This record gives sequence, C-alpha cells and structure tokens, in this order.
Amino acid sequence: MCGIAGVSLKSGEPSQPLLERMAALLAHRGPDGEGFYRHRQTALVHRRLSILDLEGGAQPIAAEDGATHIVANGEIYNYRALQARIREWGVGLMTNSDSEVPLHCWRRYGIDFVKYLEGMYALAIYDEASEELILARDPVGIKPLYIAETAAGIAFASEAGALVRAGWVSAEVEEEAWPSFFSKQYVGGALTMFKGVRRVEPGEVLRIRRGTIVDRRIYPLELTRARRMDEDEALAMFDEIATEVVQSHLQSDVPYGAFLSGGTDSSCVVTKMAELVGKVRTYAIGFSSDTVADERQNALRLANKLDTDHSAIEFTHADFWKILPEMCEAMDDLVADYAALPTLKLAGLARQGVKVILSGEGGDEGLAGYGYYRLQRRRGLRAMMRGRFRFQRAADTAGFQGLFRSPMPAWRDRPIDERYDARGFSYLQRQQAGDIQEWLPDDLMTKVDRCLMAHGVEGRVPLLDRKFLGFVFGLPDRLKISDGHHKYLLRRWLADRQPQQEPWARKKGFTVPIQAWLEARRSEILKYLHPHQGVREVIRHEPLKDWLEQPLDTRGAKLLFNVLSYALWHDLYIQSTSLPEALLHPSKEELSLAWA
Repeated sequence: MCGIAGVSLKSGEPSQPLLERMAALLAHRGPDGEGFYRHRQTALVHRRLSILDLEGGAQPIAAEDGATHIVANGEIYNYRALQARIREWGVGLMTNSDSEVPLHCWRRYGIDFVKYLEGMYALAIYDEASEELILARDPVGIKPLYIAETAAGIAFASEAGALVRAGWVSAEVEEEAWPSFFSKQYVGGALTMFKGVRRVEPGEVLRIRRGTIVDRRIYPLELTRARRMDEDEALAMFDEIATEVVQSHLQSDVPYGAFLSGGTDSSCVVTKMAELVGKVRTYAIGFSSDTVADERQNALRLANKLDTDHSAIEFTHADFWKILPEMCEAMDDLVADYAALPTLKLAGLARQGVKVILSGEGGDEGLAGYGYYRLQRRRGLRAMMRGRFRFQRAADTAGFQGLFRSPMPAWRDRPIDERYDARGFSYLQRQQAGDIQEWLPDDLMTKVDRCLMAHGVEGRVPLLDRKFLGFVFGLPDRLKISDGHHKYLLRRWLADRQPQQEPWARKKGFTVPIQAWLEARRSEILKYLHPHQGVREVIRHEPLKDWLEQPLDTRGAKLLFNVLSYALWHDLYIQSTSLPEALLHPSKEELSLAWA
C-alpha cells in the first residue's frame, strides 16, 4: 500500500518542486520512503508503505533494461505465479516485490495486461521508447486513482486533494457534484467535488502520450447470471473459495490483523484467518448508547472462541467532535459516511501493532445483505416487465427540497452501467450490480482507503476478491435471500462453524448515534453554518435557519451530517481557512447534553 503521483506534460520538463509537493502531500500513505523518476516530459512519484520485499521493493521499479518504469499502490495477490511465468520468458526480475509484476505483464501483453492481475491496485507504467504513460485501476475500485487534465498536460495521484494542494489545479468546487453528494453522501461516477479532477474508474486503463489521453478502455468486473447449484454444493464451494482468498490476502512481511465487528462478514474473515495461521490480532469498536447497537460483545465472543489477541475501544460523543475534522481532512474525495469516524479511531489503535488490516467489506454487496434488496422486489419486477430497470433508494434530500437553491434528486436513481452485460440477471442481481458499480467503490472503498491510510495502515478486503465476488454474485437468489434472511449462505456457513455468533439473529448494522450528538449542539451548528460561504452557495439562508431551529428527526440528522461535513471540507480544501474552534471543542457540559 502506497501513494503514487506523476505528470505527463505536453511540452517542457516536470518541475521538481511540484513533484516534491505531491510526495509530501501523500506522505501519510507511505511513511517508509519516497522515490522519483523523470524522463523528458513525464515524471513518476512514489511514497512507500513497506509490506513485501522490505529491503528491495523501493519504487519506482525499472525493468532489467531500464526502459520501462512502474509505481504502484496495492497488492497483486497472484504475483508468485506470475513471477514464475515471467522467469519462464527469460526475464530477470529486479526485485521480489509484487509491484514489479505488472510492469513485465504490460511489456508482454500490452494494454490487456490487467486481465492477468488478481488483486487491488492503482498503478502507472512509463515506457521511454514510446513515451507512453499507462494508468490502470483494479476492476472493483478498491484502490483510488485520480487525474486532472489542463492545458499543460495531465497529472495523476492517489488522492484528489494532492492534485489541488500541490497547485496543479485551482481549489474550486464542482457544482455538478452537489446533487450526487447531498442526495447520497458521496459523489458517484467519474466526478469528484473538485472542479477539474476526476476519478480513473474501476477497471479503467488509460494510455497517455505527451500530456494527452490517446486510448481509454474499461476492463470490467466479470459478473455472471445465477448458476444452478444446490445448497450443499454451494457451501462446499463457498468454504473452498473463502479459504483461497483469505490465504492470498495474508501475504505480508509485516504484522497483520483484522477488524472484528462481530457481524457475519468480519466473523467469516477472522474465522478463516484463525484456521490458516492460528493466532490473530483483532480490533473492535463500539458505543455506549441507547440509540444504536453496540456489537463489542459479539466480537468478544468470537475473539474468545478463537483465542485472538483482541483489543476493543469505545467511540464517544467527545470523539465525534474531535475526529470529525480529521475525517473531512482524510476524505479529500468527500464522503459523508459517519462510519468513517469510528473507523479512523480504530485504525489509529491498529497502527500501534500492525501495518495490514483485513476487514469484511463487500459481503453485503456480494451476498445481498441490505434490506432494501427484498423490499423493492415487487416494484422492480414490474419495471423489468415493462422493459426498463432503474435502481432506487430514498435520497438524503428527500423531504428537504426547499432548503436547496437548485433541485436535488429525490431518489438515488440510476441505470445499470453499460459495462455490465445484465442480460439474464435476476432483479436481485441488478440491484447488487448497481451497488457494486457505484456505492462500493465511491463510498465504501473510499472510506476504507482514506481511514486506514491516514494512519499508514494497508486495508485488505478478501470478500471483494474478484474470484470470491464473482462466485457469490452468481449464486441462485434463494441462496442469498431465504426465509427472510439476507446473506443466507454465509449465515448457514457461519452457523455450522460459529453458532455462538447467532448468525440467524436480525442484522443490527454498524452505525453511529449522530442524531443525539448533533441535536445536543444544534444551536452551535447553526451559528457555524448560517453565515458559511460555501454552504450559502448551495442552501437557502432562511430555510436553513428555520430547519435548525427545530428538533432533528432521523432523516434530518443524516442530511445535517452531510451539510456539516461539506462545510468543514470546504474550509479545509477550498477556502484554506481555520476551522470553527467553538463548534469542534465543546465543553464537558455540552457533551453531557447527549445521552449517548
């Protein structure tokens, strides 16, 4: 896990001060070292977090003849098999790093090289002979990559904020991103909240020559229609593939551990880790609250059963106000997912003992764990019969249209991306594909990446391994949702191995008691937001005042969290101004007003 950046200019040579600024801005992603490479109009930058080949894996890495160079962020899980193949070609490897492997695959297979890679990655390869720069991102979108095109050429980086703060583009808001962010808490697709900065999309490969994109291709995640399979056969395959992917995700030359919430997904991952390596370090966080579930006891039951080296901490009201600005700083590609707050605190704890964390993200998308999958079935089936499919969920702006200066969509309404061949998909699969296409990379993976990298920790998500995700997506619907139980096959698997985890109990979910905490300081929030320059560009002055003079309901608290996160992000990245001290440092008396 690292930070990468670079430029491809239309003319002239890259500025070393610009490259050094980008490296400094990505230092938290790679605190173990930095590297630079320049050739004519192109430059590569790398910040290293040492995980594999600690002595010899510094980047940029050059091929044996010195003609091609790579910087990479992520892990290639099939790198040992690819190393053996590369040696059969008579090619000498310069390192034992997994990051060198894509370089030789590109030299052999050209732009199709990504078809041979299994893992999570964002990478850049430069060829001196053709003066071509290749950018590629993994098909699930686990690792981030951004580009900014200007009259001077193209710059890229692991974080959008690095391109802005390094001075490559000006710090301006992309107004077209407002509807997506305020309706869904994140910006979907290629857009970001920064004008002039866009995402390299999942599975996208770009060929750039002298500051201009000359080819753009998508190598999508392979999602297939449901296969016929009985339950026993599916259970056996589930166990076999889970073993394989967790094993591959354990490759490391440094200590690793796992986030353990006590839910089905993390329990599956930790159970497999314990089977494979014995002693495991696990980390949990929870809340002392009357309004949300605290799953620390569930986590402790499994930790005791597996005899893990377990650590658990609490997230408090005081933590909320302390970590909120840290979240807005880390979330340069703004995501107002309040689960990021405890994740940031837990990552800080984990960093004291490990450099790699495995977590259970992806189980809900692959195995149909969300309640709305079932609730919308009838409406969706009718839409399919009429020959059109739109995936919808209530938006965060629903019921608050009068607040905004321009219309905000009342629904999360989107078609399945054309990259997926959805012919033959069931309605459930179409819902899953919609989330895998956008929600997964643009919210969940952004959250995981930024929260862990803020503390120099590599995050790995075995349930999003391409092989595992492809298998569970292709399960029959009845093995995903059955007798009112979502993630049926996973629950059945866990019931056989860890019955003390009560896998058939109703899903509680991992949430944060933001309604109580925001309500307790509503008047202070109003004082901050009402005159805020960035907020007033989006939200009407008087309706904002009227809204925040009344008690918050659940939906109102969620929207307020979006607005408050946007205001703090705007202060940090657009205005570069000081943050509101009175709001972010409440007194003990103010903190005691909330019962959580």
